[in-house]
Amino acid sequence: MVSGNGRLRVGVVGLGRLWETRHKPSLTRMADRFQVTAVYDQVFRRAEIEAAHLRCAACEGLRALLDRPDVDIVYLLTRQWFGIHPARLAVECGKPVYCAFPLIDNLEQLEWMADRVEHAGAIVMLEFPRRLYPATARLRALLENELGPPRLILGLTRMNAFDRYAMPGPTTQIAPAPLLVDPGSYLLDWCRAIFGALPESLGRVASRVLASALPGAEESDFETISAQFPGGAQAHLAFGLYHRSTWGEAAQFLPPQGFQVYAERGAAWLEMPERLVWSSGSGINEERLQMAPGVGDLLNDQFYRVVTERISPTPSLRDTLELARLIRGLRQQQQPPA
Repeated sequence: MVSGNGRLRVGVVGLGRLWETRHKPSLTRMADRFQVTAVYDQVFRRAEIEAAHLRCAACEGLRALLDRPDVDIVYLLTRQWFGIHPARLAVECGKPVYCAFPLIDNLEQLEWMADRVEHAGAIVMLEFPRRLYPATARLRALLENELGPPRLILGLTRMNAFDRYAMPGPTTQIAPAPLLVDPGSYLLDWCRAIFGALPESLGRVASRVLASALPGAEESDFETISAQFPGGAQAHLAFGLYHRSTWGEAAQFLPPQGFQVYAERGAAWLEMPERLVWSSGSGINEERLQMAPGVGDLLNDQFYRVVTERISPTPSLRDTLELARLIRGLRQQQQPPA
């Protein structure tokens, strides 16, 4: 799998903002382990320009990229027109896949890929960046040593033009997903990482605040999830679209985005990705944590170890499948009012 010079040769599908802001800079910094050898984009001229800059091949089709002998692994960074089809093609070709967009809204395809991973040794790693933010890592250390087991999470997230990956990722995507899928599934996964277990029960309240601003008549623009975890722990997550054209700069005086975490011996407040304030009864502590190495580096390092050392990612594809089933159940609970 690893080339003669010790590097994984990368084929990139989708040259959007996630490529520009997260993975292109990271793979450049990690040139001792990765080499981009081919790129594909639904706008071929964009692929040609990027290939000239990277001194690699521009491919006119997905199959052309996947069939290249100098492509060891495939990065899927935008849905574009083909959705998750290239993920399945890459798995069929036996090439490890890094997928940056959510597969949770396609349960059947996810089940197929989970089966391939278990029975054919395929590798698929999905991107869950919130798990790797400095504020998350510091919170988990505090819960273990200072604050004690978490009991309650209260979260508020606003998205402007579908901020799909939270800071420091991109702020827009061409094909937005339903809010329950993104960011809902990622926020629920973050709570799972903090509590160490999947929720035992879920409830949902969906709202349509500005129907005229929504991309589809059946979609909500504000969601609330209530989750009950083992041992009585709970999470209540509110997230929705911020309609700047209607509400202007109201975000400047509205309550800030973030997560309140209440534990047995103290409490914490997180603003992703790097700010954390906490107290265990002996005063207030505020920390601004460094984003070094960046989240892209942490994700790509994880994928490198998955491919070369067969270290299972967290969460696994089977874990993601369980999360996808929970999200499907939530979507079936209630439709937003007309």
